[in-house]
Amino acid sequence: MRGAMPHIPFVRIWMLVMSVLAVVSSSAVGAARPDVHGIVVFDQVEISFDADLVNPQAVDNHVVLRNGQVVQRTIDLPAQPKNLRNARRIIAHITVEPILNERNGKLRPGDPWTRMGSISLVKPGADLMPKSIDPNTIEDDSDLPSPEDDEIELVRFITGFGGAATYEQDLTTLAPLLADTQTIRLYLSTWLDPGWRVSLTLQYIGSEAGPRRPVFAQHLFNDQSVEAADTTLRTTVTVPHGLATPRIRILSTGHATDGADGDEFTARTNVLRIDGKAVAMFRPWTENGGDLRNVNPTSGRITIEGRSLWSSDLDRAGWHPGMVVQTHMIPVPELTPGEHTIELSVLDIRPEDENGELGYWRVSAILVADEPWPESSEINE
Repeated sequence: MRGAMPHIPFVRIWMLVMSVLAVVSSSAVGAARPDVHGIVVFDQVEISFDADLVNPQAVDNHVVLRNGQVVQRTIDLPAQPKNLRNARRIIAHITVEPILNERNGKLRPGDPWTRMGSISLVKPGADLMPKSIDPNTIEDDSDLPSPEDDEIELVRFITGFGGAATYEQDLTTLAPLLADTQTIRLYLSTWLDPGWRVSLTLQYIGSEAGPRRPVFAQHLFNDQSVEAADTTLRTTVTVPHGLATPRIRILSTGHATDGADGDEFTARTNVLRIDGKAVAMFRPWTENGGDLRNVNPTSGRITIEGRSLWSSDLDRAGWHPGMVVQTHMIPVPELTPGEHTIELSVLDIRPEDENGELGYWRVSAILVADEPWPESSEINE
């Protein structure tokens, strides 16, 4: 018959099908890879606000601080490879879920609001036991003590409105910071009890690092309340010899004390300057809200011309409820060996009004660089 399948013995067909199924099955179950090393930093830790918690409290393998909004743990991480040709990819995996309680006969999230979360390293020599705060003196998140003196921010994420979410962020460039013994701090800005349960795993993958040979990572800024009264962050850095592809890794998001149109829903120009010269300008902005309704069950909703709009849908200045904040990676060849001044400004921040409401920005930055690759003839030696 013209067009008929060529004759293939049944056994050969069966073996071919089974081999394909074996490959698919192996991938589906996530067969263990010998080059992957997962470190569980926090496992379902509770973060709930407790006005009576005035001293650090030890719970299992971590410490609870700042009235329950912060947990931290000192942990041994894998050492840096002796030769950076063996550099690893590092991925942070975070899960956040609201703690439910019963109200009016139904289980509901104890904290139905969207909250800012942050994963940071405590700088060597910093105070490992920060003081608790007086909730009677705090009107909103912008009044919280700035962690810029003792924390290096690695990841920033925003919870959904009352929904569970998962987050993932590549931290490969920060490998020099994520080695040996480190104190890792997790912060979530909840003001309710019960609040949330959070898990953090750091995954070290012995492949997939691509061209990265991360050898240098230096903290520049970490200011969680940049306001109109002082819009510029400034620091000096000494760049050593022998580095390749210096970049500045920036997290920048806009917020407002009253959630109004500025600076949460308004684009603001961020300007990066090196030695007084502007080298980059960008406006953090996200438009992903329509895809995130499944993690925002308690979001506010209105109907306009028959179309339902959720508050979690709305475009925002670099973040969305239920989303990890994406990094801005800025190449800076201007950072040649020697001392340099680095500045980051946010323009036109909404000033404080007669009601005491204002706009503010959360900005952190880390300078990273690689070890140069050798000549190609030396790579396989």
